[in-house]
Amino acid sequence: MKKTFFAFLLLFAAALAVFAGEPSFIEEGKEAAKKADLAFLWASDVHYQPQDNHGSSRELIESIVEAANGMGVAFSAVTGDLVHGHYPRNIYLENLSDVRSFLDGALAPVLPVMGNHDDNRYFVYKRVEKGDGFLDMNETVPKEDFYRTILKGHEDEFVRDPKNPYGGWYYKDFTKAKVRVIMLNSIDMPYIPAGRFKYYGGYSEAQLQWLANKALKFSKKGWGVIVMCHIDYGSQTIGNWDMPQNSEIVEGILEAFAKKEAGTFYSQVEGMEAKVKYNFRNNRSCEFIGSFAGHKHKNLSEYVNGTPHVLISNVFREGTGGFDLVLIDRKKRTVVTKRCIGGAAEPSLDRAFVY
Repeated sequence: MKKTFFAFLLLFAAALAVFAGEPSFIEEGKEAAKKADLAFLWASDVHYQPQDNHGSSRELIESIVEAANGMGVAFSAVTGDLVHGHYPRNIYLENLSDVRSFLDGALAPVLPVMGNHDDNRYFVYKRVEKGDGFLDMNETVPKEDFYRTILKGHEDEFVRDPKNPYGGWYYKDFTKAKVRVIMLNSIDMPYIPAGRFKYYGGYSEAQLQWLANKALKFSKKGWGVIVMCHIDYGSQTIGNWDMPQNSEIVEGILEAFAKKEAGTFYSQVEGMEAKVKYNFRNNRSCEFIGSFAGHKHKNLSEYVNGTPHVLISNVFREGTGGFDLVLIDRKKRTVVTKRCIGGAAEPSLDRAFVY
C-alpha cells in the first residue's frame, strides 16, 4: 500500500512537469532519457503477419526503432509474440526474418524473447481443428530455430548459457547504470510423445539452474536486476489463466536473491522435473528492480513480494497499444513508463512504480 501511494505521487508529479511548446514524444523522451540512470524502449506482442495484414505493420515496427534511435535509449526490448504464427513453417520463418531485418535498424541492442505464438503451434492446431490436416509437429518452430533467426548477427551482444546458446535465456549488463537485464523464455517446455506441446508454457531445469547459479550471481556491490519474459511468472492475476510450469520456482529464486537466502527448489511436474540449488548468502548485490511481460494484451501491474510486475498491451492495439519509454532511477528506486501511440505521447497510460 505504501509503495502504491508513493507511486501515485510520483506519477502525479511527472504529470505536472509539462514541457513548453508541446515537444514530440521523441524530443521529450530524449531529455527524460538523459536524466534517467537507465532508459529503454519496451514493446510486446507484435504479431507480424503481412499475408493477411494482421498485427503490426512494418511501418509500426520501424517507428519503434526510429523512436529508440531518436531518444538514445540503452536498449529496446520486445517481450514475445513477434509473429502471429498462423501459416506454414516456411512462411513463418520468412516473417520472423523480416522482423529481424526491421529491428536491425536500431543503433542500440534489441532484446527479444519468445512468445506462445512464436512456436507456430496455432497453425498446426488450427489445421487439425478445421479438419484440413493431421497434427504435424514438423510445422512448429522449436525455441532453438526461433532464437537462431531472431538473434542472427547479434549473438555476441549478450551473455548466453554456453550449454544452451539458443535456449532463449540470456542477459545483458549496462555497467553505467549497474543494471543487469535478464531475458527468460517462458515457452521452454517439451512435446508429448503423441506430438502436442505438453504445457502452455514453462521453464526447464536448465533455464532455472542458469538463473540461480549464473544470471543472479554478483561479486560486486551496487547492481540491480530487471527480468523480462512473455508470460509473467509471479502472478496468476496478471500473468495467465494457465501459468507456465515451474513459474513458482522462478519467483522463488528471485525472492531468495532479494533476501540473500540459500536452499533447494524441487519440481515433480512430468517432463519438467527439476532440482535447483541456490545460495545467495555471499552475493554482493541483491536489488530486484522489476519484472516486465506481455501476453495478455492489457496494461496491468501488481506488486509481488514488494517488486513491481508490469504488463503492457499489444503494440498494435488501437487506443491502448503502442510502446513505452521506461525510465529507471536507482537512487529514488522508481520505475516510470511513458506511453507512445501513433507517434504521440499518451499521458493517460503513463505509470509509475516504487521498488
